Amino acid sequence: MATLYVRDLSEDALAELKIRAARNKQSLQAYARALLEEEAATPAIEDVITRIRERVTAHLATDDVLEDTAAGRRRE
Repeated sequence: MATLYVRDLSEDALAELKIRAARNKQSLQAYARALLEEEAATPAIEDVITRIRERVTAHLATDDVLEDTAAGRRRE
């Protein structure tokens, strides 16, 4: 397990994190760890956009093939 130190965190941010941790019946460490784990598990928006573009492109290519096939069948 890695160790992470956070420096230069404002007193206001620290106080708010402590309050939120207490509301969740967690230590500050457990609360911060859960936040960081959740953030790391969330895909980056750039990756999501790339996957969407790939799916749209693949779908459009499939539609073109289907249209061309249907048009070819109508010609015969």
